[in-house]
Amino acid sequence: MKVAALQADLSCHAAGGLGAALDRCAREGVDLLVLPECYFGGMPRDRAAAATVATSAEELIPAFGAAPPTLTVVAGFTERAGDGRLHSSAAVIRDGRLLGVTRKLFPREAAFDPGADLPLHHHADTAFGVVICYDCNFIEPSRLLALAGARILVCPLNNDLPADVTRRWRARSCATLIARAVENDCWLIAADVAGTAGEHEGMGATRIVAPDGRIVGEAPATEPALLVAAIDPTGPSLLARWDVAQNPALSSRWSSSVTDQPASTFRSRSAHSTGHARNPP
Repeated sequence: MKVAALQADLSCHAAGGLGAALDRCAREGVDLLVLPECYFGGMPRDRAAAATVATSAEELIPAFGAAPPTLTVVAGFTERAGDGRLHSSAAVIRDGRLLGVTRKLFPREAAFDPGADLPLHHHADTAFGVVICYDCNFIEPSRLLALAGARILVCPLNNDLPADVTRRWRARSCATLIARAVENDCWLIAADVAGTAGEHEGMGATRIVAPDGRIVGEAPATEPALLVAAIDPTGPSLLARWDVAQNPALSSRWSSSVTDQPASTFRSRSAHSTGHARNPP
């Protein structure tokens, strides 16, 4: 299976580049293309800006008219949901059809409302889940997707941050992506932004990570790029071998720590998992 991750500049779709990426995907027989978070419309600075660029997932379909019919695209955008809420979402599109939408669960940006679901998507027989930017900080979304059968974690990122924050958090952010891949025995495809605009600097964390933690592809940190790699997501997951229920004493203790604590306590524990943060605490 061939996969690709497009690293955009900070203005994302406004800078163009999608046509060339689709052409290369067609030439190289790419099966799955990942675009950054908020690729369409860019990262809104506030809710008013989000409302201006918000759209429905269906309205993105014409942008992929030149895509090969076998190419599945995961595209980040600002979604205006049917109930009027605004989400940082990722649309899954193939052959002129919308196959599904994933919404960011833990938005740090005031512009967005949180999502509430973790849908599983498919390319042919391969299941994948989408984990959007800050959600990579949390162990639970990726693990739930892996337990549901995902063999690939798709991570649209938009680390458009003040330059000092980008530099301070880059090592942790990149390590988090490796952690999510290894602990869930999944391939991971991350598409980020790069370059500078004023005092902001993109992190450029675009990479493709194998289930054993090897980085099989990595984009330059400072400029747009299209990263293409061949992966093999077939074969059984190792998660069944890592089932805590194999030790009943520990399993009971773990279950109690989750179910017997107030939700705020559990959220606090989750937030301390190794992770990359769009807006660090």
